[in-house]
Amino acid sequence: MAERNLEQLEKIREVVSQDLLSGRIELLLGWEKGHYWWQSRPLFARSKDDLAKLTWDSFCAVNLSRYLLEELKDHQKVGVLVKGCDSRAFNRLLQDNMVERDRVVLYGLPCPGILDYKLLAAEAGPELKGIAEENGKIVLKTASGEVEVKRDQFLMAKCRECLYPDPVVYDQMLLEPQGKKEAPERFKAVDELETLTPEERFAYWEKELSRCLRCYACRQACPYCSCRECFVEQENPRWQGRAYQPSENFLFHLVRAYHGAGRCIDCGECQRACPVDIPLQELNRKLIKDINELYGDYEAGLDAELEPPLLTYRPDDPAAFSEK
Repeated sequence: MAERNLEQLEKIREVVSQDLLSGRIELLLGWEKGHYWWQSRPLFARSKDDLAKLTWDSFCAVNLSRYLLEELKDHQKVGVLVKGCDSRAFNRLLQDNMVERDRVVLYGLPCPGILDYKLLAAEAGPELKGIAEENGKIVLKTASGEVEVKRDQFLMAKCRECLYPDPVVYDQMLLEPQGKKEAPERFKAVDELETLTPEERFAYWEKELSRCLRCYACRQACPYCSCRECFVEQENPRWQGRAYQPSENFLFHLVRAYHGAGRCIDCGECQRACPVDIPLQELNRKLIKDINELYGDYEAGLDAELEPPLLTYRPDDPAAFSEK
């Protein structure tokens, strides 16, 4: 871990330790290292020993706000470390009345962008043993030596196109804010798909969704998938069978995407969690783009007081028909 990150981690630990050990919060949601050096997984800290495992590095991708749905059932007050996307996810849960604001303490962490291990491994090969970071550069450490590369070339796609790396809601900002970013190619993939004919688009998605295992990892990782009962688990009526059916893959992903229209915060957790690399973010961004064009620019999760366009009626909303 880079020296700067170690200094940041000590500052984070100092603040959250005071709150956890004093009883201000009963649980802290953070990250700890997994089985491999490039894995940072959710940490559920309840004690000083748990806090010793806390980490803050370039692999803390998991959106922690999603875990509030379960943890607030068993704890009166929970602290959460939030990046920009985590904070927007929290606002979405707040809008859906799935969490209570006064039962959550948000610790803001401006995010420099999460690194993509697959890109790092592709660059360095199977000999990659670890990395070091400094001043926007990464040193790839391999058995045969070290290679220096630019950090921004190895970010996850969702981070290269992130508009809000700073938390948009927090109780205490723990690190220095970075400010809003620009993402000129955010809708590039959507624009390219829109140039295809309907038949070509269908063939594209038929190929991509044919890989779906229906493991529902996308649903479990998604902040807007907060329904207490998902339609695919209903028995009466039954929407999904247990056998593989391409049409049912379409049904699941299209219903899920439309369910998130105007609610998706574009955090990319669905795509990151997918074990077969389906470009699910393209579906969500298509709807984000359409809503922006129809109702004006709207970014879900920025303001918990601002209702999504599809849940709000205004007489001046544009319509695809004219009065006669």
